[in-house]
Amino acid sequence: MTGHRLCLFLIAVLLSHGLFGAGSYESLFRQAAELSSQRKYAEAIQCYQAALRIRPDAPEALNNLAVMYYALGDYKQAWETTTQLARGPEEFPSADLVAGLSAVRIGISDKAIKPLERVLKRDPANRDALLGLASAHVALKQLPEAAAIYRRQIKLSSNDSIAWYGLAICNERMAEAASKTLAEMPGGHAYSKQLLGEFLLSRGDERLAQEAFGESAASDPVEAPEAAREFEKAKSLAEASRSAFLRFLQIAPDSWESHLFLGDLNRQHRKFADSLVEYQKAAAAQPRDPGALLGIGTVYWELGDFDRARHYLQQALHLDPTLMTAVFELANIDVRQHRYLKAVPLLETYLAAQPDAFSARADLGRAYLHLEKFGDAARELRLALPADTHGEIHYQLSIALRKLGRLQEADEALRKSTDIRRDELQREQRLHSVK
Repeated sequence: MTGHRLCLFLIAVLLSHGLFGAGSYESLFRQAAELSSQRKYAEAIQCYQAALRIRPDAPEALNNLAVMYYALGDYKQAWETTTQLARGPEEFPSADLVAGLSAVRIGISDKAIKPLERVLKRDPANRDALLGLASAHVALKQLPEAAAIYRRQIKLSSNDSIAWYGLAICNERMAEAASKTLAEMPGGHAYSKQLLGEFLLSRGDERLAQEAFGESAASDPVEAPEAAREFEKAKSLAEASRSAFLRFLQIAPDSWESHLFLGDLNRQHRKFADSLVEYQKAAAAQPRDPGALLGIGTVYWELGDFDRARHYLQQALHLDPTLMTAVFELANIDVRQHRYLKAVPLLETYLAAQPDAFSARADLGRAYLHLEKFGDAARELRLALPADTHGEIHYQLSIALRKLGRLQEADEALRKSTDIRRDELQREQRLHSVK
């Protein structure tokens, strides 16, 4: 008889004969512990649950039951079980660890902070607690705090690949935020163009990089010490991110995270064939992680192979419904393929999370325009104007305004569209003249 069947048989006999006496709880607890040591977690859970029917608030059984749920991957039940456990002096530190890690897993990272901090107060070098706390801060977009914790773990273990990977991600996101802030600052235009040039140069796009450097040099000289500081911050964070990624690659060259990073890197360099190879390796090694599927879908999206892109993006979104990049790319495909009714709710979802995304505003404006919702179209297209580098958004805005009878505004939008197209043509001519 298997451990599971034996446990159920024992429970049934005791129930039918009313034999849950003084020793029954201890017997079930010992049986559960033995099953746990054999990694028979489902059977152990059954026994702990039976023991808790005898002593409903027994802290040692609740603690162990939470651990079993976590080991089995049932993070919601693990979290809920820890909430039933009354906090004693410091009798069950594993309950705090399970509570914190489970909270991160089920997307309530704000609930993870306190229990994980309690673990680290007792055990400052607890790796699981450190990495879990860093993950919670990342989920809460508290990137400086997360980076500090990853650095703390690296000091404890200089070859911890997960800590290096986490630090690289934090620095990358902080660099992106600094770059966005820089572009919006008074006097930041020249610095942001210089930053763009250095990024393009790192990708090997020398002609575009030289153009960005030229635009930086041609910008009106402005005393902008704050922009200068933000530029140095963004540049430093970008360099720190790259350094951490390279260190991660040295430590774990064959890990799925390495393949994922190399997939991202090759995609940025537009080496799409190499990128797909790396993403596919990552997906094979970690099929339940949506990152590689998102990467494959994004490559096909950039290549214009929208049917393949849709397949992988939907798979990634099924694994993680919070992947806003997948939501946007799917919506963009729907707009390109004239499925405007399907695109609108996706774009609204994306913009609720990323309200400053000009490209999504432009797509939503296009969708509304084709659905003949001209007022909504004009509103969204106006919000997208800062991203109009080819004149198309101004042109579509002119159509929406004309349909609304706002002819003077429509003529002005059309004039601006013509100016942008002329400037873009001159820019292309300059590029072709570069030897």
